[in-house]
Amino acid sequence: MQTTIRLKYATDQMFSPGGGITVSYTFVKVKVANIAFAKDVAVMYRGVDGLWKDRPLVWLVSGGDYDVFHGSGPYTEEFALRYSVGGNTYWDNNHGANYHLTNLRNASGDNVMLNRATARRGVQAGGGFTFATSWIEGEIYVNNLSYAKEVGVRLSADGGATWADTFAVYHGPATEATYVSTTGVEVWKFKSPELNLDERSPVFLLAVFYRRLDSGDVFWDNNFARDYKLSKADGVTID
Repeated sequence: MQTTIRLKYATDQMFSPGGGITVSYTFVKVKVANIAFAKDVAVMYRGVDGLWKDRPLVWLVSGGDYDVFHGSGPYTEEFALRYSVGGNTYWDNNHGANYHLTNLRNASGDNVMLNRATARRGVQAGGGFTFATSWIEGEIYVNNLSYAKEVGVRLSADGGATWADTFAVYHGPATEATYVSTTGVEVWKFKSPELNLDERSPVFLLAVFYRRLDSGDVFWDNNFARDYKLSKADGVTID
């Protein structure tokens, strides 16, 4: 698993809106560990002339101990990701194979990635008392490697003392930054049980997983081995 930079999502698009015009582009979204404030994040792509080129990505949002960068550039069917920070350079080159998005495909790095998680609060009444409840809901990106799979979120509400799994349900193909139909990435949605607010910790800790039932392979996105941290305040979202 990549420890400092990881592809969140990418798609290539090539379509003809009419009038003899052809539009083509590649969209990339990347997560990087927040090692230092000043960051240089770029996609290295093979152009139509066969030469490798560098295109900077721009900052989108911070998750605290990670940042998300994104950008669109010329259509390419092969690319890798570069992250330069603090005098060091890190790569996500799909474990030496580079990323290939042929035939209008999309992809998520290391096969599973948290797309979004939101904290929610509510109230329940019983026995003459009113209780504050809390839960999380969100989306997970997975590469469609097989039909039989389990996708979900592993969650702790008490600072890591206990953990519980919530399984996600299939929602449909990923359509982010797409104009025409793509294949490859699925969206799975989850909602954890609505339990009494646990005030031993102000944050949820979470990671997402993808288990292939045909092969037994298990893939994780745990925020570069740090776990994701989501404030329990109602409506707070991480991407």
